[in-house]
Amino acid sequence: MKTGSRDIGYCVKSHRGLKRSQNEDSHVVLTRIWNTDNLVADAGSLFAVADGISGRTGGRIASKMAIEGLRERYSDREARLAISRSRRPDEIMANLEKAFFAIHEEISRLAHSVVKYEHMGTTLSVLILTDNMAYIAHVGDSRIYLLRDCHLKQLTRDDTIAQLSVEMGYLQADEAQGHPLSHALVQALGQGVDDLYTKKVGIQSGDVFLLCSDGLYDMISEGQITEILQTNTKGNTPCDSLIEAALENGGKDNVTVIVVNVP
Repeated sequence: MKTGSRDIGYCVKSHRGLKRSQNEDSHVVLTRIWNTDNLVADAGSLFAVADGISGRTGGRIASKMAIEGLRERYSDREARLAISRSRRPDEIMANLEKAFFAIHEEISRLAHSVVKYEHMGTTLSVLILTDNMAYIAHVGDSRIYLLRDCHLKQLTRDDTIAQLSVEMGYLQADEAQGHPLSHALVQALGQGVDDLYTKKVGIQSGDVFLLCSDGLYDMISEGQITEILQTNTKGNTPCDSLIEAALENGGKDNVTVIVVNVP
């Protein structure tokens, strides 16, 4: 997959897990999202993971709506033409923010019009890669990581009560992991978005980005994730190995992973 002058490599995999009756995760990879017949330049590729809120009717529908909303906005020819005219970094991020809030409104309208869907919602983590920059927009507790120089760094913020308690000084960071409120969301698409998280990161050769739902990092440690991303065994893709590790450790939730390699 070519993004600008870079041949980006990626893998994708999703699994229902061992305890869930259905997979409420959704994902999408859109290559050359702003390339059209009228535009020679390739402005980037988009990767996204959404996790419908478990235990609430409509979680699966909400995650699919989020992903389809992205697909429509970044695959439709007229939309691509409009976006392509705004390729400055601030405009790329502004368009991504607009997409998030438009999708949030679409899910909210359904939630308010159908009683059984009144509590529906979803996380959404999006990564857009251009030739030299990564653009991130995020809400919920799915995650985007960056592996660089053997160091794994979480680029997103967990929108949970536990993480908010850490930021307010009520919990230590190591206490948040596995805390009863570690997945109690303070915001989600369809349920309210007061503070959309965005971030820009310059990319380097050798960078590895990981997008995942909580079914991955709840089952395996960041140390295990790092090891798998650095060493690919048995001929598996990193996505295969990450999913296998999550299932071997219990597979208590749906798990979705996207691994993106920057040459």
